[in-house]
Amino acid sequence: SGMFLDTILPSRDENGVRPAIGQRTRLSKGDIAQARKLYRCPACGETLHDDRLMLSSFTALSLMLTSTVTKIVLNFTTMDLYKSSLCWYDYIEVRDGYWRKAPLLGRFCGDKIPDVLISADSRMWIEFRSSSNWVGKGFAAVYEAICGGEITKDSGQIQSPNYPDDYRPSKECVWRITVSEGYNVGLSFQAFEIERHDSCAYDYLEVRDGPLETSPLIGRFCGYDKPEDVRSTSHTLWMKFVSDGTVNKAGFAANFFKEEDECAKPDNGGCEQRCVNTLGSFKCACDPGYELAPDKKSCEAACGGLLSKLNGTISTPGWPKEYPPNKNCVWQVVAPTQYRISMQFEAFELEGNEVCKYDYVEVRSGLSSDSKLHGKYCGTEVPEVITSQYNNMRIEFKSDNTVSKKGFKAHFFSDKDECSKDNGGCQHECINTVGSYVCQCRHGFVLHENKHDCKEAECEHKIHSPSGTLSSPNWPDKYPSRKECTWDITATPGHRVKIVKDNFMIKDHR
Repeated sequence: SGMFLDTILPSRDENGVRPAIGQRTRLSKGDIAQARKLYRCPACGETLHDDRLMLSSFTALSLMLTSTVTKIVLNFTTMDLYKSSLCWYDYIEVRDGYWRKAPLLGRFCGDKIPDVLISADSRMWIEFRSSSNWVGKGFAAVYEAICGGEITKDSGQIQSPNYPDDYRPSKECVWRITVSEGYNVGLSFQAFEIERHDSCAYDYLEVRDGPLETSPLIGRFCGYDKPEDVRSTSHTLWMKFVSDGTVNKAGFAANFFKEEDECAKPDNGGCEQRCVNTLGSFKCACDPGYELAPDKKSCEAACGGLLSKLNGTISTPGWPKEYPPNKNCVWQVVAPTQYRISMQFEAFELEGNEVCKYDYVEVRSGLSSDSKLHGKYCGTEVPEVITSQYNNMRIEFKSDNTVSKKGFKAHFFSDKDECSKDNGGCQHECINTVGSYVCQCRHGFVLHENKHDCKEAECEHKIHSPSGTLSSPNWPDKYPSRKECTWDITATPGHRVKIVKDNFMIKDHR
């Protein structure tokens, strides 16, 4: 279905096979050959990764020695070059680094064998020049990559011997890392693959909090899972890698650096409320009831949430200041079974008018967005007290990206609905009130002394109100027998009384 074209093809070897390119762990022979041709590298000289090797003037013009461990030791065994003032003509130059302008360790000529040279890091540059006609034996030297050592700098990388290839058998490497005073050592693993064992008895990496082998143990690691980030309690860290004589794996690579506790500074890391230190950095956090603002340092009132208290207060973000744009807050208030929730607004000021198209607050009975809607409110008119139908209520606030107002502040309180169970024990009607309830009787009955039952009342009524309702005793149920009721209606002088029958059903005596 698709066509893939190779844009770089290395030359075929003597067997007619093209070397593979694009290896996962290191440059392949094909990669190196193409890079040399592209950058017109000299024919002699190369980068050497071996842990130990002999060099001579017959094999190299310029070399870069690189090690995955800590330091490189160079030991000259033969020196026979043309001797000149300041070694101007024929010489060998050794530099502490990866290129020809790195710090100079020495420039040598003549027949005196130089002292042993040791790099400060894991790379060494060696360059041999011959410009005279004098013919001598040249030089020979042996280099060795040292495993472990004292490291005194604020950042760097530590790798197992021969990483990313398999580490050598029977190795023991000890590193002592020291960063600047007043800092901690942070260690972050980039790769980790060491022979697995339940107690890490064969191959392992041991990390200790301090400069000594007896310092407190942070961990002994093996297997294929990267260890968690490490932070020392002082400016030193001790590490030891051990391999036995059998199974070898790819090893590990870890970055170390000086770690600072930004949260210990007088300004609390610039955080308004809480500062949480992390390896190599920090982050701000907020106290319960607040959330991180867009600047990631200051805190603002949390927006929405699940509320299970019997009473409390909710308000728009930033209250009493103007609420921010593009906010969507949902509060879900849940009360115990048989309770109802009432919402009373203390202050109310949102953008909009009766349409409530831009900023608004919705109040619903229930927890879902399609529950029974009590109202959608905006503008400046304070809504009436809202009581839920059930034991939960949903309040949703939305603001657009334009005009912002002061918002709202509202109190909610939960009240037990005694009438919801067995009609509150009332014989006729049960009326729920805040904190209690009352029983009420139908027309023609009065409440018994026990405040729950109803008994027949006198059926003589004197009415002076301009309007009202008349009903037979016990309406809408059947009226009792042997009852005689009178209604004496007195209107304002100059007015008549009009009676309109809505429902009428009396026994016919015909």
